[in-house]
Amino acid sequence: MALRGTNQEFGRPYNRRIVLESIRLHGPIARGEIARRVGLTVQTVSTIVRELEDQGYILSLREEPKGRGLPPATLRI
Repeated sequence: MALRGTNQEFGRPYNRRIVLESIRLHGPIARGEIARRVGLTVQTVSTIVRELEDQGYILSLREEPKGRGLPPATLRI
């Protein structure tokens, strides 16, 4: 079963659950990948991730660059 998000305000608790579940099942995972998998915008995922980080549920880690550019931060429980 694929997890799909909703962009309606009443769906906020559901969106938090599917973002957390995506991190649990597929972590370490980038915000953009979560958004693609669950059908939410990257901004919505980033807002939820910030809340989950502030509450201590998840960690955001950035790997050392191996070439040009900065690799995306990955999220894990």
